[in-house]
Amino acid sequence: MLNIFKQERRYTVFDKNTYLRLIKLIGTMTTYTLDYPTKQKLVDYYYDNENHLLNENELLLRRRIYGNKAELKIKRRYFKEEYFYTDNLRSHEREKEIGAKDPLSKHYFFLNNALNSMFSNNLQFDPDKLFEQVRVNLIIKIDQENRKLFGYGGLKVEIRQEKLKIFNKITNRKAKTELIQLKLLSSEDTLPLFEDFITRVERHCKEIFYTKDSKHEIAIKNTRPLPTKEEIKKHKEEMLRRKAFEESGEPTQNA
Repeated sequence: MLNIFKQERRYTVFDKNTYLRLIKLIGTMTTYTLDYPTKQKLVDYYYDNENHLLNENELLLRRRIYGNKAELKIKRRYFKEEYFYTDNLRSHEREKEIGAKDPLSKHYFFLNNALNSMFSNNLQFDPDKLFEQVRVNLIIKIDQENRKLFGYGGLKVEIRQEKLKIFNKITNRKAKTELIQLKLLSSEDTLPLFEDFITRVERHCKEIFYTKDSKHEIAIKNTRPLPTKEEIKKHKEEMLRRKAFEESGEPTQNA
């Protein structure tokens, strides 16, 4: 039972040329070979109602469109390590292939059943009414490039570059960012070979920065509301207060 953080590694990057430098670096490692890249465009739409009921119940509802196909997924969000095992994840998410232009109302029955099957206790809200009220609140457009890496011992790894264009409709903010993901595709017994590959990459490429955040979490962090004038003023006052304490040699209140 593999931990998702052991079979997948996601990184933010230093600049737009980081991915090309990484591919060039891997090309110098004679124990690995790379196939030709394939490209794909996706758009992720995340939903919630105006009271953020899904978010409050640690749920994500996503429609992913790729070409003329789409996937509808609802899943529970987790923040503890013990939940990030393959079997646990599969038992707490439901997905369905749908038409790219299907109205959400066409799949209320699926969503209702999905929620009831993921929770052992009674829900504190009415799923039917909830799904009637949800609207798109976050859009992530993804330009994706995928390559396969093959190594000794049957190792097979997917190298994925993702360029994200984000629009948060709640904060009315836009952002761009880029991610690189390394994912183990071969069997569990090749995990030590995958870990060796990761070690070599991280040792020689200092321009990638490991993150456990999902694309959704990264998108939210990059489009947070800008601080208000009052918040900026309070922050400056706090910094001045801390500086005054330090210069006086007295401990701060938080020490």
